Amino acid sequence: MSMTTTIDYPVGASVWQELHVRSVEGLADFYRVVLGLELRLDGGRGFLELAGDRVAGVLVDPELPEGEIGWHVFLGAESLAEAVARAVAAGATVLRASEPLLIEGEAAWLLDPFGAPFGLAVPAPGQAVPPSTEIGRMVLVDPTNHDIEAQVAFQQALFPGDVHDPIEPHEVCFFRDADGVALRGSYEVAEEIREFLPPHWLPWFAVADQGVAVDAAAAAGGTVNARDNVNRFGTWGVVVDPAGGVLKTLQVPDSGI
Repeated sequence: MSMTTTIDYPVGASVWQELHVRSVEGLADFYRVVLGLELRLDGGRGFLELAGDRVAGVLVDPELPEGEIGWHVFLGAESLAEAVARAVAAGATVLRASEPLLIEGEAAWLLDPFGAPFGLAVPAPGQAVPPSTEIGRMVLVDPTNHDIEAQVAFQQALFPGDVHDPIEPHEVCFFRDADGVALRGSYEVAEEIREFLPPHWLPWFAVADQGVAVDAAAAAGGTVNARDNVNRFGTWGVVVDPAGGVLKTLQVPDSGI
C-alpha cells in the first residue's frame, strides 16, 4: 500500500541518494577532500554529512553484486504506486517493488526502458535531501542514454507535468517544473563512445573548482574519467571513488542552472 505523506520536496527531482559499496577503504578521505563530506558509519550503514547534515546514505555489503555497486539515486514522487505504474506503462521494469532506504520512507528500484537502473521514492516528512548548488551537495541526476528523443518521451510519461528544454545536440538539457526550476538532466551519449558507455543515471555534486576537485579525486585513490568539460551551466568532470562509485563534479556558475 502506498504511503500518504506531506510533500516537502520537489516532485520529479532527486530527493535521496545512497552509495552502495563492498568496502569503505579509502572512501572517508576521498569524499572529504573531493566534496568536503564526512563519512559517519555504524557498522555497515551510515551517511555522508556536510556540517552535520545528511547529504547521502552509505551502505556497505561485502557480498554486494557487481551491478549494485555505486550511486543509487531516487526521484521524488507524490504517490509511489502511481509513479511506478506510469514508469512500467512507459517501458520500465520493476527490479524491487519495496526498496529499503537508509532514511524513513518508501521506495522502488527500477530499470528504465534503456537498461539503466534508477529509483523512485516517497520520503517521510523531513527526510528528503533535495538538489542544491551548495558546495558538497548533489545538484541533480543525469539520465543518459543513446536516444535522446526516446529518453525524453519516457521521462515525460513518468512525470507528465514536467517541461523539457529544447533538445540541443551534445548538450545536457533539463526537465523543469512549472516555475522553470531544473529537476533533472537529460543527455545523449555520443555515437563514438556508445560501445564503452551504456545508458546510466549519474549524480552531479557541486564543487567550488572542478579542476581542483578532480585532481583531489586522483590523489585520494580515485580515477578521473573526464575533466574540464565546459557547457552552458558550468564546468564538470567525471570521477570514480575507490569503491567504484561514479559521480560528476560540477562547478556551477553564479547564474545557476
